Amino acid sequence: MKIYDKAKWHIDGGENTKEVIEKFVVVFTVLKSKNMLSDEGKEVMENGIDVSVSLHERLLTEEGNVFLEQHYDSIINLKSNDIADKLSNM
Repeated sequence: MKIYDKAKWHIDGGENTKEVIEKFVVVFTVLKSKNMLSDEGKEVMENGIDVSVSLHERLLTEEGNVFLEQHYDSIINLKSNDIADKLSNM
């Protein structure tokens, strides 16, 4: 299973927990708006994004996986607002 990212990786790396969660919420929200979340991904989002979230291939549609393969590395280190803007325009 391909894991794109985990909140814990960022938190363990010293990033602010609240900011990390905000980033993941933004990513999931944009993916949902683009119909790129699988049913499992929608369920994770409905249950709430927290420090245990792992963004992996089963949470995405085929299109979502292709999209993240191409773009995730270029957006994850941006601020939440910038992530939303960049992903929404792709």
